[in-house]
Amino acid sequence: MKFFLSNKQRLHPGMWGHEPTPAKATASYEEASQQLWAAVSSMRHQDNQWVTLIGRPSAEFLEQLKRAGIHKERIRCIAPNSSETALWATEQALLLNNSQLVIAWLPHCSERDEKRLQLVAKNSKSLSFVFTNSEANPQLH
Repeated sequence: MKFFLSNKQRLHPGMWGHEPTPAKATASYEEASQQLWAAVSSMRHQDNQWVTLIGRPSAEFLEQLKRAGIHKERIRCIAPNSSETALWATEQALLLNNSQLVIAWLPHCSERDEKRLQLVAKNSKSLSFVFTNSEANPQLH
């Protein structure tokens, strides 16, 4: 399983390093998980924030969001019926910029599609976590 996320660090525009940070590949599930729950906890006391979930999150994950203080009426769940639809829904959620947090589980994602999502995430105001089943380096035999 592979993960990538957009790292939205906001710096003062008059300082060096104000350029947007590109989406980065995350080395481990633990690191992605820690960053995800840090983002969720920062949203805890903000009633106007939306979380968009694309794919099939587990009931346990939804329960964790609720326990973290995210109101269930502020969670959008999109259950696409194909990989292409999931990819399209993720792209649209990032382009709309109406969610504070976009989390997607994509069953199959080509390297080209991954790059496309990273470009969209780079220009999005949403913080995004994309979990894919594609392998970074397929093994050669």
